[in-house]
Amino acid sequence: MNKFFTGRRTKRGLLLFGIGVLVFAALIAAASITVAVLNTFFNDRGFDAYTISFIALSGFALIFTVTIVTLFYFEFRKAQIIIDSLNRVAEGDYTTEIQYGRRDAFSRIYLNFNKMTKELRSARNMREDFVHSFSHEIKTPLFSIQGFANLLLEGGLSEEEQKKLLRIISDEAGRLFRLADSTLILSKLESQQLLGENKPIKLDSEISDCIVLLAREWDEKNIEVSADLEPLKINGDSSLLRQVWLNLLSNAVKFTPEGGKINVSLKRSGNFAVAAFKDSGCGIKEEDLPHIFDKYYRSETAEGVEGNGLGLAICKRICALSGGEIAVSSKPGEGSEFTVSLPLKQ
Repeated sequence: MNKFFTGRRTKRGLLLFGIGVLVFAALIAAASITVAVLNTFFNDRGFDAYTISFIALSGFALIFTVTIVTLFYFEFRKAQIIIDSLNRVAEGDYTTEIQYGRRDAFSRIYLNFNKMTKELRSARNMREDFVHSFSHEIKTPLFSIQGFANLLLEGGLSEEEQKKLLRIISDEAGRLFRLADSTLILSKLESQQLLGENKPIKLDSEISDCIVLLAREWDEKNIEVSADLEPLKINGDSSLLRQVWLNLLSNAVKFTPEGGKINVSLKRSGNFAVAAFKDSGCGIKEEDLPHIFDKYYRSETAEGVEGNGLGLAICKRICALSGGEIAVSSKPGEGSEFTVSLPLKQ
């Protein structure tokens, strides 16, 4: 890409140089012709060749100077537009954009400037959205902790009631810890462009281990878990991808009722390994599907289920960093299926 643009700039520079030489040659030729014409016209009026040449060349020098000054003025105006726009951006006005029409050397600068302000607006909106969402999510557990702590301070409660309130305070504190931890993880992932490590992974073994790790959770709900895992290898970050498998499996267990079923499969599809996690839970409404991977988003079906709305957003970012993607298909009452596609090891 850099070589391409360098080549374009070189060609443009040569073209401008050629045009400049031609213009200069044309001016010399025009001056010579004008001198010859004036010499013929004023020959009988007492003007010698030197005087005529001086007048002609002075006229062309004046025209040339005016032309250069005019061009410089317009180029200076364009540069001043950039300076003024940068000053407005420095003052925090990220809505600044430069309007341009004619394609010239400055049009690419204007285009890149507009891209920069667009990115800055997007970053500011993301920051404001993060602050709003995080403050909203953190208020509920804080209010609970404060309220129940005040009840304990007032006294007059039995030992059993005190233990109950302390248990709630402990659970809400744990919820705050998980929220803060997930937020920090997602923030780090969003600023990350490459995986921390990129090593060979036996994907079937990784997913199988995660199923075993959550055996206690699905066994308590008497959920039937089946797995059909094709031996496949990929390159990736094992610790990050493990968060994806554990999150998807944990969600499947949470939203699958007593005695339900969860099926996990891993198959090859072209140059990709496709892992699917299908449950027999309550499903997701159609209007919720486009937002299911958004930060802090929780559908109505998630009410009463432990979570902070960041797990799937983390999964999506990890999949993107791994060169893959995550998708979901679901219908209310028919369960959900989350599919993760990752490039196979070449």
